[in-house]
Amino acid sequence: MARLIISSPEGKRGILELTKPVITIGRGNANDLVLNNSRVSRFHAVVKLNASADVLIADRGSTNGVLINGERIIGETLLRNDDRIGIGDYEIRFESVDDASLQVSKAEMPSTLNEMLRGNRQQALGQSSTANPLGFMGRSTTGVRLDDTTELRKQLRKLERENYLLSVLYDSGKALHSKLSIDDIVNEVSQLAFRIEGVERGFMMLFDEKGQVAHQTDVWYRKPPTSGGVDQPRIILSRAVLERVRSEREPILIADLTEDERFSGSESMKVSGLRSAMVAPLVAQQRLDGILYVDNLEKTAAFTQEELNIFAVVATQAAAAIDSANTHNQLARQAIERSALERFLAPEVVELVSANPEEVRLGGANAKVSILFADIRGFTSLSETLPPEKIVEILNEYFTRVTEVIFEHGGTLDKYLGDGLMALFGAPVSKGNDAVNAVRAALGIQHLMTELNQEGTSRGWPDLRVGIGVNTGVVTAGNIGSPKRIDYTVIGDAVNVSARLCSHAATGQVLISESTVAEVDGSFQLVPLEPLQLKGKSRPLPVFSVTAGQAVAQK
Repeated sequence: MARLIISSPEGKRGILELTKPVITIGRGNANDLVLNNSRVSRFHAVVKLNASADVLIADRGSTNGVLINGERIIGETLLRNDDRIGIGDYEIRFESVDDASLQVSKAEMPSTLNEMLRGNRQQALGQSSTANPLGFMGRSTTGVRLDDTTELRKQLRKLERENYLLSVLYDSGKALHSKLSIDDIVNEVSQLAFRIEGVERGFMMLFDEKGQVAHQTDVWYRKPPTSGGVDQPRIILSRAVLERVRSEREPILIADLTEDERFSGSESMKVSGLRSAMVAPLVAQQRLDGILYVDNLEKTAAFTQEELNIFAVVATQAAAAIDSANTHNQLARQAIERSALERFLAPEVVELVSANPEEVRLGGANAKVSILFADIRGFTSLSETLPPEKIVEILNEYFTRVTEVIFEHGGTLDKYLGDGLMALFGAPVSKGNDAVNAVRAALGIQHLMTELNQEGTSRGWPDLRVGIGVNTGVVTAGNIGSPKRIDYTVIGDAVNVSARLCSHAATGQVLISESTVAEVDGSFQLVPLEPLQLKGKSRPLPVFSVTAGQAVAQK
């Protein structure tokens, strides 16, 4: 098994098992291993597992390269156990364990039956050659006389029964351990229940967090009722049985209902025709999650204490499996929710939201935010001269790179608007310096455009020019939409002002409002411009320009 042991600059450690043929490494969120460090390129390196189980690493044209044991690599390089990989400020140790070197010993399980028979055989041979050559009347090591075949058969049947019940117990552990679906668990439990002699019917009942019945499975039948015949009596679980299981949380064995004083007051159970039954609680994490029930309508004493013990263990394992399935499903839902958040929020904002969900302002709360609008200038005319697939390719690359810049500065992607986008700083959570982050992100986008255009030239792409507007103000932030589609966004006059600033920004320009200037508190060199008379405003709006050339100086 091969793995990477990652050590971050802050001293945190993690392990990545290499289970895929190709693993990508870089700062961008699309990578399999994301290293959030300024010295790591967005798409930095790739690790490959070939058909011979060799592990190779290759640089993907990163700025700072990939180091193996302190030496920068060129091309694909074979990794060997304990190699030290340097990517940015991260140290990664490669570990490869050869499974063939593991020593495995097989357990030897003694057979009571074989020991007993071998002892009888040796005693028989010994007696026949010496003291009793004709009678075979010797006593075995188990104390059973060889002529007492009835007693021997009884012991053999007991051993066989115990062995069979133990096999049910063993199989239940294997069958339920890997199940992550409640339906699969219920199906396995029904099959295990029918391996216990005497079980004719059964069902499982599950409780909710308040202890109320949340779900009851269909009745399982060893021999389903024949079509057109008389249906079997309906299973009636009396309140007395249910309350007894709830209070004692212990399995119950009903050998003969007609003689069982514990349920003498339950007329409904007597009417049902029930004779024998077993009921066991489903308990996990000291919580009663439901019950498991089986019965026999014809035989009294259909179940023994040994069978109740096995049945109770099956119920315990079923409860553990259900708890694991619920935990897995909850984690899966959280992973989906987190993945959705990561599409729109910066990684550190996702961490903050996940750790403090009560801090998220939902449902239409007022908040002071900084809103950034960015728009590609002249893209409509560009799209008329390029094939659609090229337009999609350019926009995907542009939005991917720009979104990463927004995330790097703690912003939230609100939405894409054709060839433009809207980002928020301060919602759903504030980092305290939201206006500064918004302006830095705007400058970072303008700086990115120079880099992106240089790369695009080699691909035959046209140069892209962007205008950006940033405004700060109080807005209403929350989930807005219809019951079928809800989006988290902000509404208010501050949003409109930001959009209009963007529309007035020249190519490569960042325009910010007076309210944003008040929040950044001298963090940037600003150029005051002629006030803008915006639609719907009674007086001209003071605006300021921050040039892209200052982006590098400010970082």
